[in-house]
Amino acid sequence: MGIYGALSSAVTGLRAQAHALENISGNIANSQTTGYKRIETDFLDLIPDAPISRQVPGAVLAQSRGTNDVQGDIKTVSNETFIALNSNGFFVVEPKIGQSDGNAVFAGTNFFTRRGDFEIDKDGMLVNGAGYYLKGLPIDTRTGNISGSVPEVIKLSNSFLPAQQTNRINYQANLPQLPKNSAYNSAVFNSELMQAKNYVAAPAWASASVTGTTAIQAIPVTATANGTAALDGTDLANTAFADGGSLTLTVAGVPTVFNFYDSTVPTAPAGGPNDIDIGTMDIDTVLATIQTQVRASDPAAANANVGLVAGQVRINLGTNTTASFNVAGDAGTLTGLGLAAGNSGPTSDASAANHLVPGQTLRLNINGTAVTFEFYDTATYTGSNQGVDVSGDITTALANLQASIRANGGPSASGATVALNGTNNVQITLGDNHYASFSVVEGDAGLGLANLTNSTAPVRPNIDSIAANQNALFVSNSISGGAATVYAENGAPANVQLRWAKVESEQAGGDDTWHLFYMSDSFATGAAEMWKRVDADFVFADDGSLELPTEAAVILEDLQVNGVLVGDIELRYDTNGLSQFADVNGTANVSTLNQNGYGAGEFVSVAINDNGRVTATYSNGERIDMAQVVTAEFNAINKLKRLDGGVFSTTSESGEAILDLSGSGVIGGALEASNTDISDEFTKLIVTQQAYAAGTRIVSTADEMLQEALNMIR
Repeated sequence: MGIYGALSSAVTGLRAQAHALENISGNIANSQTTGYKRIETDFLDLIPDAPISRQVPGAVLAQSRGTNDVQGDIKTVSNETFIALNSNGFFVVEPKIGQSDGNAVFAGTNFFTRRGDFEIDKDGMLVNGAGYYLKGLPIDTRTGNISGSVPEVIKLSNSFLPAQQTNRINYQANLPQLPKNSAYNSAVFNSELMQAKNYVAAPAWASASVTGTTAIQAIPVTATANGTAALDGTDLANTAFADGGSLTLTVAGVPTVFNFYDSTVPTAPAGGPNDIDIGTMDIDTVLATIQTQVRASDPAAANANVGLVAGQVRINLGTNTTASFNVAGDAGTLTGLGLAAGNSGPTSDASAANHLVPGQTLRLNINGTAVTFEFYDTATYTGSNQGVDVSGDITTALANLQASIRANGGPSASGATVALNGTNNVQITLGDNHYASFSVVEGDAGLGLANLTNSTAPVRPNIDSIAANQNALFVSNSISGGAATVYAENGAPANVQLRWAKVESEQAGGDDTWHLFYMSDSFATGAAEMWKRVDADFVFADDGSLELPTEAAVILEDLQVNGVLVGDIELRYDTNGLSQFADVNGTANVSTLNQNGYGAGEFVSVAINDNGRVTATYSNGERIDMAQVVTAEFNAINKLKRLDGGVFSTTSESGEAILDLSGSGVIGGALEASNTDISDEFTKLIVTQQAYAAGTRIVSTADEMLQEALNMIR
């Protein structure tokens, strides 16, 4: 190459250093430009083709290299629409190319920038300091979900925000195992519970237990029929008993004989006290006469009934106590029906023909008041205040027990009734299906009371509402469960105050059960409703978890507070949202209480949060997500083409943008500074200056050498 080659290489060196100086100059000039990415200079040597022994360094070529992957410092700012990126991504922007009918016109081309100094312009769009408009995806303000997938210029509306009706309350809380409300007294059992009897005239309830195993005495009734004469006629309803027949009836061990005679027969015996003249009677009249005679025969048979049942004469002493005998006829000729010779009726039905035994006791619990009743015989009466005479039959004994319960059981038992329920149960009824019962069981010696037979469980009525005049009592029996403001369809607010009342506990023999109330009318007076119960029993297991309801939410149907009708609201507590763990303070610990409604509001301001959500703030305090900022990344980030205003466009070397719709890496209220380092640029400036000066020396030296070569011919 020689001198001319050296001169040519020196010139390329000067040109390369000049290019580096230009880059240094531009970097320093943009050291304060938001999001600016400095340009580095790379030098590429150009080696001419020559044998290895004749190779020379050759010339140099200067190339620009981007630093788009080098992040600048991020600083916080007070403007809530300024954003920065803590990633290698870019904001997607677009320039405005004109105006049509007062509306901005855009080219529809995406550009990319790190410059995040966006502010709202007069049209409600976000534009940065270089005039590029931010793009993103719209958000459904009702659901909060992104709608669409193609980025568009974000445009905000400053119109009035319409109200949204509340349809869900999210609620989570821990209820104390022992609520320490103002009525709680550690020395009084169950004082922490809300007692239904203090609020309503609750139906009376009772439970019963009995002691003793002595058998109940039976009242046997037997019947023996004598005589073989056939009854006259073939129609039973018109047939009289035959003359000479007789009936022996034993009631409580006392036999009574009834003789049948026909007064129209001259040989008939004279009628005795229990003799029955069948001379002119049909079967119905005969049975009616027997009934009258049986009733008069013994006090135990005072209510006896006599009639025909399935071909038998049935004598019923009351309460399923019966005797019966067959009415048999001549099977061959059917000339009439008669009493079969020696035909005896069965013994009485001992399952009901009995009475309570002296010495046994009955213990009743009536509305929490325990009363003991002692059964006695008039011959052995000891003077008990709650004594019950059981020396008579079962009907009389139960009547005496009923009278004693009414007299000694308190006001709730004033209308009590006592009777046999079926065959084997004595039932004590206090009204409205509230009763106690004990079994009458059959033993070898008769029927007896089972020892400590359990009665039916007492019934706890639900208190569905609290009147205004009961408010002070209710507040003392309950604990606060928090409060939330909900909104009707027209945006009218309603303050829902919640209170929890424990109504049953495991210590009291039941399950840990709570009721939830909300204030329905804070202005109520007198007997008007002030609090309303949520229609659910909240029952907790021993480990504190919720057993009932099994669903993750309950519905507050037709919620209305102070005249504001909100409608059905789902009270959602989800899995494990409600618990009952021991709490030393005895109060409800509410961890979540919010709702999804709001009233109407006026536009106030807008901000971009750290999730890239463009959020509008309204005068009602609501912050509504309006749009989602979209970011873009590239496989070859430093191959993007630089354009004015700190924006980049894609090239074939950079590849297409990879859009991120999640807003990851976005930092609200922040800006990214230029990644230019002044001290580093000055250092490069010194090196470039020295290299350039050295290059000029090469040119001067080459020039002098050429002059010497030319002087050789002079």
